[in-house]
Amino acid sequence: MTTSKTSRKRTGLFDYVGNIVDDTKEFVDDVLDRGREVDDDNRRTARRVLRPDEEKDTSEDLADLREQLEELSKTVRKLSSADSTHSQPSKSR
Repeated sequence: MTTSKTSRKRTGLFDYVGNIVDDTKEFVDDVLDRGREVDDDNRRTARRVLRPDEEKDTSEDLADLREQLEELSKTVRKLSSADSTHSQPSKSR
């Protein structure tokens, strides 16, 4: 059980129950505060992830990647055709 921030000067059964109620109230307040912090963090994270301007950047990045893949494919085809012309046996022998 957490200790209250105030000093304990109560004695007796009702005072003991009062201390438990006070500690419980303090604990619930702390849990609610932490829950609000977590909720705020989740909302901020969701906003960052779902921003519309970032979606535009992503589509532009995808277009750039497609262009680079096309260039790479052309280079691979060029290299493979050059390799196949060099690996064919010559007929002049």
